[in-house]
Amino acid sequence: MFRYVGAAVVTGLVATAWIVVLPPSPVGQPIAFPHARHQGLTCTVCHRGAATTARAGIPGAAVCAKCHSTIPGRATTATAGREPPIAWVQVTHVPDHVMFSHRRHVTIAKLDCESCHGRIRDRTAPLGAAPMRLEMKTCLSCHSREGAAEDCAACHR
Repeated sequence: MFRYVGAAVVTGLVATAWIVVLPPSPVGQPIAFPHARHQGLTCTVCHRGAATTARAGIPGAAVCAKCHSTIPGRATTATAGREPPIAWVQVTHVPDHVMFSHRRHVTIAKLDCESCHGRIRDRTAPLGAAPMRLEMKTCLSCHSREGAAEDCAACHR
């Protein structure tokens, strides 16, 4: 009996370590969006919420239509209101118990988007996986480097 319990515990520990240590599998995105072709724009032109709200948001077809008459990789014309939504797959996730505000980091702290998202502006295809793991040690490292608060209640619910 104890042999089976021990085997189950070891299997559970290995599975947990596997999930925690290994990066997630890359996901496919609906459009091969080239950030590199859009280097003349600031991130907040398309990701408007980054400067003003907690969430940066993933731009929809209406945002693309402001500059483009068609969206490359899409068969239809990007006419506001008639274009179906782009089914982007979000690759960066903040745990539910963490309060994160793009506005606080981008507008108030004046951090560059690359601090967390890497050199995304040089990419010729969209991300299929998060550029870095958002873990407490990652955040604390940056807070320490930037001289930001490290008070638990400032970030945790």
